[in-house]
Amino acid sequence: MSIAPYQAQLRAKNLGTAEAAATVFAATYEGGLDTPPTVEGPCTSEARENTDNAYSVTCTYGSGKYVQSVMRAFRLAVPDKGLDGENDTGGREFQFEKPTRYSGHQCPMEDPWGVYGYNDRMYTALGGACMPQDAWNPTKYQFSDPDAWLYDINNIKGYGDHPDY
Repeated sequence: MSIAPYQAQLRAKNLGTAEAAATVFAATYEGGLDTPPTVEGPCTSEARENTDNAYSVTCTYGSGKYVQSVMRAFRLAVPDKGLDGENDTGGREFQFEKPTRYSGHQCPMEDPWGVYGYNDRMYTALGGACMPQDAWNPTKYQFSDPDAWLYDINNIKGYGDHPDY
């Protein structure tokens, strides 16, 4: 009789335990302001290279040849005020006030700036306002029209001053 099914069961159990620990750890700190501890139970976390407020957590469970590890990435809340030291809007007026901080989540297609109810409903849960569609990546930002922006996103995420600003 083979013990392979028993070994597979032990690995699966250990993987499930490690997965649950990693998911709970990431969910606890995702979108928050608290810096995660380096070691917490079976999990270790560290800042990700070349990113602001992004971390990864690795949780390991089991022993010997039944050890299983799981890695998850998560992001803390990204404060917007005070990062560039400027509040200059270049003489432009916008329909809405700029959010004080952004979460790591993108605004949904039905509310591309989050100003028509999405941020009101989700701000606390996400840890900040959603990221407008025109700021999802550098290409969208560079090809966006500042005259169509609902609030000031110039130099958002360090993309630099918009060429048409």
